Amino acid sequence: MSFTYTYTARNKDDPDRAMTFTIIENTLRVNLTGLDDRITDMIGKENRQTTLKEFFSSQSGSVILKAVERVSGLVHIHDVKPSLRNGNFKLTFWRRIAGLRFAPLVLAMGAVDNPESAATFIDTLQDRQDQVEYPGFFSGILDYWGTWIGALIGLIILIRQQHKKRGTRSP
Repeated sequence: MSFTYTYTARNKDDPDRAMTFTIIENTLRVNLTGLDDRITDMIGKENRQTTLKEFFSSQSGSVILKAVERVSGLVHIHDVKPSLRNGNFKLTFWRRIAGLRFAPLVLAMGAVDNPESAATFIDTLQDRQDQVEYPGFFSGILDYWGTWIGALIGLIILIRQQHKKRGTRSP
C-alpha cells in the first residue's frame, strides 16, 4: 500500500492564502496557492463568468506562485526542512541538479490557523524521512554544488600559486 498524507496550511490572518503539501511515498508535492481547489469550487456556482473574472483579477500574484510551483515539481522528502516557531510555518526545500543540492526555495506561510495540524504534518514528514533512503550520492557538506564549486576554485588557485612559485625560483 502506498503512503500519502496531505496537509493544507492556511494563513491565520488571510484564510484565502493557502499552501497544500502532499507526501506521496518518498516525495513531497507542493501546491502553493490552492488555486486548483478554488477553481473547482467556483465552476459549480451559477454566475460562473462573473465569479471567475473577479477571482482571476484578484489573483495576479498567484500566477507567479503557480509558475514557481511548476518549476519546483516533486521534491524528495529528505530535501525538505519544515519549521514551526510560535505558530509561524515555513518550509525550505532544495532542488537537485545531477544528484546534488543546487538551490533552496523557502516558502513562508506566516502564522497558520491550526498550529497543531502543522506540528502533526512536521512529525509525519520527519517519521517518513526516517523510513526512506537518502537520495544523494554524498551526505553532509559534500551534497551541495556550492561545496564542489568552491573546492574546484580553491584547487585552481592552489595550482596557480604553486605554478607561480616554481616560475619565480632562480636556478
